[in-house]
Amino acid sequence: MLINASSMSPDRRIFFNRLSQKLFLCFLVSISFFELKADSPKYSAEILNVNYSKNRIDFSVCLSRPFDWRLTPFVSKKTFPGNAPPWLPDPPRTRHRITWGTEGMFDWFQYDFIQLGNYQFTDEFTVRTELWGGKVIIGKFNPKTNTLLYDGLEYVPFLPAPKFTVRVSENIKTWETIESDEIPIRDSDNGDCFRLSINRAIKRSEYITVNVSYQ
Repeated sequence: MLINASSMSPDRRIFFNRLSQKLFLCFLVSISFFELKADSPKYSAEILNVNYSKNRIDFSVCLSRPFDWRLTPFVSKKTFPGNAPPWLPDPPRTRHRITWGTEGMFDWFQYDFIQLGNYQFTDEFTVRTELWGGKVIIGKFNPKTNTLLYDGLEYVPFLPAPKFTVRVSENIKTWETIESDEIPIRDSDNGDCFRLSINRAIKRSEYITVNVSYQ
């Protein structure tokens, strides 16, 4: 998969042309597996939301991988204020989370407390939950968007994070492995995506590969 920086927004192209040297950014995403069965469904990945400046590149790697929603935890797209002192200048944000347990039990984390209850899948894409206390909530899974609509909120799957390896090159012949400034952050608003950030130098041309490893 190759993405040319020239296909980005006009504002980004203007900034791009003002640099002392024109840059050509090319992304290649590869996927590798460990202990993956031959009949496993197809995995794929793509680069989204590329932002770049003189010294760094930020981008999201969005994954497409098979999962069983009936066994997968979900987190809300929307974030909420976390439990922090009111004087904290930048209080943390949190997300609601649903976890299916064993023997028909589940837990629903909200803000700073957890509700427990029972659940039952009534058909392929519907779950009926009953919280302790008697409240019944019906959840609907959308296989096209991989989102769960529950109690008026959209939830996305919370799948294990794979390993990301980023390499850069000027000529596609010699590659250098670089470390991300930060541990990849899960971009829950975009489903199964992870935000990567790398430092870069001004070069005549630059190619970037991202290897996604599932262990």
